[in-house]
Amino acid sequence: MANRLLVCISAHGVSVARWNGKLFATTRFDNDDAGLDGFTRYLKAGRSAPVHVMVDSTDEDYRVETLPHTGGRDRRELVQRKLKQIYRTTPYFAAVAQPVAKPQNRLKGARREDRFLFAALTEADLLAPWINAITARALPVAGVFPLPAVTAAVVPRLKLKSENLLVISKDVAGFRQTFFKDGRFRLTRLTQARGGGDRTIDWSFADEVRNTRLYLDALGVTLADNLVDVLILDHDNSLASLHQALEHKRGNLQCQRLAREELILKLKVPDAAIAATPDALHLQLLGSYTPVENLAPAALLEPYRLFRARRWLFAATAAVVAIGGIWFGIDLQRVQSIDDESRRFSTDAARFEAQYRELTRQFPQAPASSATLKLTVEVAARIRDNVRTPETLFAVVSDALASSPTVAVTSLAWKYGKYPDAATAFAPASITGTATDREWRQVGLMVGEITPFAGDYRSAISSIRDFAQRLRQSPLVADVRIIKLPLDASSRQSLTGSTATATEQRRSALFEIAITYKPQPGLPA
Repeated sequence: MANRLLVCISAHGVSVARWNGKLFATTRFDNDDAGLDGFTRYLKAGRSAPVHVMVDSTDEDYRVETLPHTGGRDRRELVQRKLKQIYRTTPYFAAVAQPVAKPQNRLKGARREDRFLFAALTEADLLAPWINAITARALPVAGVFPLPAVTAAVVPRLKLKSENLLVISKDVAGFRQTFFKDGRFRLTRLTQARGGGDRTIDWSFADEVRNTRLYLDALGVTLADNLVDVLILDHDNSLASLHQALEHKRGNLQCQRLAREELILKLKVPDAAIAATPDALHLQLLGSYTPVENLAPAALLEPYRLFRARRWLFAATAAVVAIGGIWFGIDLQRVQSIDDESRRFSTDAARFEAQYRELTRQFPQAPASSATLKLTVEVAARIRDNVRTPETLFAVVSDALASSPTVAVTSLAWKYGKYPDAATAFAPASITGTATDREWRQVGLMVGEITPFAGDYRSAISSIRDFAQRLRQSPLVADVRIIKLPLDASSRQSLTGSTATATEQRRSALFEIAITYKPQPGLPA
């Protein structure tokens, strides 16, 4: 829990303590110049921390006001205007919204209303010297809270469920009665002790409680039949007879008293703090609870707002640094893990290399080095990948022969190189050259004949041309050219021979066809 400085100011003096989850360094100063000097030295001796100021004074005012229902900026301006109208002479005031029960008989369309508890310290001179000492030390003031609002902390701490609760306490300022309706602060009364013995004073206080009970009924806050629970906070065990007096003067009152030992046990008030100041109980409550009824003006709270923003900025920076440190640690661990793995791989590689050398020493002497053997295998693989055979030529010719039963193959010639076409490749004076602008391709020359042949050249030539057309239909073939026919019927050819001589000649229908295949991408140039 954050450190803070707790201050309780009253007309009789100032109680001060430091808080870090519990009270410590508790002391009290009188309301005079010597007390103010001691308070100043106390502030200088301690560490800088936000200050929570509590005021216990009779110069206080509480009232419940009903205003038209508004929202947002209009609501704030309406409340501030009302506060300035009521409290013109003091800067210490505040307004707290309170829930309004929906009337059962409210007419339809009637105006909605908001209810506020207005609280103020009507006399600011009591605070001035002590606040000046705090601001002179450059300590941020977190708030100025009325003591009755701080007393509200006993409700959740003691888990009180009473609808009407009257909390009674006694300190140097007098006899304090604080009433809570449904757990919310509603009003308070401070009565100064008058002369007489302790029993006379307690019976006088009992009469004040009875008067407060009648006052609540008169305001309509409670009804005469309502039961009011009375809680007596007796920090110095001086109100035992008051409890007896209230039990004797019952008026729908149910009393419960918490003695000093019970307060130490249930509210965790240090015994040393109670011995140091009678305000220790409320200082303990102020340390564990921050009331919403903050009377401090905005100008007084501005340094605290800056302090809180600075603290949040430091916290955010610390969080970023922590995250960065964690991230760096994770990365560092990852780098170390990678380095360890790399060293492990290096060790394994060295071990495997040693094992390999040990094994290879037992091998017989090789006729060639490993580099030469590797190059030989690579060359063999390349030759195997780039070798070409006339298998494609045989397949295409075979497919065409299957549909041409009269065509017989006499011979097949095949070449693979950079030829423009098959006719050029198989020409007697062909110069293929090594032109780099041509593509590698396969070419073939087929010599065949028509069988049986009875001398019908016309029919034979037709069969040869049909066969050539079947070759052209193959997707692998780029061009098919008939180089030689059994009979050239061109008008450019001359006829020779004698009709007078009757000789027996063997008749045949020979032909030649040149086949050019399409280039195959990916082959070596």
